[in-house]
Amino acid sequence: MSAPTLRQPTRTVLLPAVAWLAIAACEVQSAERVAESTAEQPAAADRPNVRVAGIVLKWIRGDKAANLRRVEPLIRQAAERGAQIVCTTECFLDGYAIADKSIPLDTYRALGEAIPDGPSFRKLAALADDLDIHLIAGMLEADGELRYNTAVLIGPDGKLIGKYRKQKLQHELVRNTPGSDSPTFATPYGKIGLIICADRTEADIVGRICARGADLVICPSGGMFGEKKNDPIVQARSRENRIPIVFVHPAEFLVTGSDGKIVARELVGDRLLIDPAQIGGPEDSSGVYTVDLPLPAAQ
Repeated sequence: MSAPTLRQPTRTVLLPAVAWLAIAACEVQSAERVAESTAEQPAAADRPNVRVAGIVLKWIRGDKAANLRRVEPLIRQAAERGAQIVCTTECFLDGYAIADKSIPLDTYRALGEAIPDGPSFRKLAALADDLDIHLIAGMLEADGELRYNTAVLIGPDGKLIGKYRKQKLQHELVRNTPGSDSPTFATPYGKIGLIICADRTEADIVGRICARGADLVICPSGGMFGEKKNDPIVQARSRENRIPIVFVHPAEFLVTGSDGKIVARELVGDRLLIDPAQIGGPEDSSGVYTVDLPLPAAQ
């Protein structure tokens, strides 16, 4: 099966699969390469694909309006390239403000908003509706007096399908509350499981989500990245659960197959955060990266 026609050069990788694996086409700015797959899943090559996009974008800390303004054209670009599921980084909206404990507590708490009634959520929902996409977005959620590091899944009708609250908080515990649920979300493309950043380091967290029938795990992130500190962790979770994982970070887009092998990896700059004065400069590297994954076999 040949790679889809895209506006930019496309890399096509053929992989072994148990649940989803077969052909994964990743749109990156490089020459095409092909690797042989095992012959155990010939029927998978005939299944339709779902295209997942990661929005790799640096944070502006504490400026929700700026982050929303910056992400919208990239989300639109992903939709123009045929993405059906689009994912931002962890807490893209507030720029992962929890990392800066010098921000006054009241100021930090004001960055949170209710889901689905908050104004930024409504704008993201309208965008998903306009573009007819499933949109995964990271934000600080306000639920009464509590604050959560949350990823929402918005459907192509602009309605909330569900949300996931980060469970492994570490330094965030001084201001945020850990989530306790490990849901999966039914979509036309199979069941999607969400984790956030440090959750990937806990085999039990990922395992609970996969035990609930996830066909794909998507991980908006904002901590460790790169082939030494991050990639082996994501590979291990894929290999343990026989499931593809899409990892989206301000400096990296990574896709691992169900055998733990790397399907795609793009490093985008060496920083997570920029100052407003650096917008548009060499430090402000960003990108829209996509991967095509076969839909799960009908049960």
